[in-house]
Amino acid sequence: MRMVNLDIQDYLQEKIFPKIESNYKLMWQEKWLGQQMWSNNNCESINHILKMAIDWKPKRVRALVDHIRDIVRLQYNDVKRALCGQGEFQLTPLFGKHYVPFVKWSGASEERREKLFRAFMADSGVRRSDNTVTSTDGLLTVQGNNKVARKSKQTQRPRGHRSRN
Repeated sequence: MRMVNLDIQDYLQEKIFPKIESNYKLMWQEKWLGQQMWSNNNCESINHILKMAIDWKPKRVRALVDHIRDIVRLQYNDVKRALCGQGEFQLTPLFGKHYVPFVKWSGASEERREKLFRAFMADSGVRRSDNTVTSTDGLLTVQGNNKVARKSKQTQRPRGHRSRN
């Protein structure tokens, strides 16, 4: 029996488990995600969805993988619908710049839709102010100012120019 599922076992060990471990580490290390963001309710919810998909009967691993793939595809489709203001989800103000009106979305080519979706997925949501300056070692970030401090009504002349008195 183990020989039959060898390709699935390799796939899980090489692809899926490292991603789960990476997501797990990220979830516990990043303050914006936090430990409070994961609970048994999350696990129970997806467990219930999977059990409903297989009609509460034991199935082969291949069937489980197929069901998980279908659920992930459905979630991606929900995200794509949110990008154009359709469906039950909506973009938060932080990601509002990715909103595409439904008329443009429906008229766009599949390639264009995929490009918009990839841009949304690549956005981490972390915004950095344009007027900040970060030190070369990355330890210090301060507000930058491109204006030179001057007295009021002071004009700047070329260095070789005489002033009038």
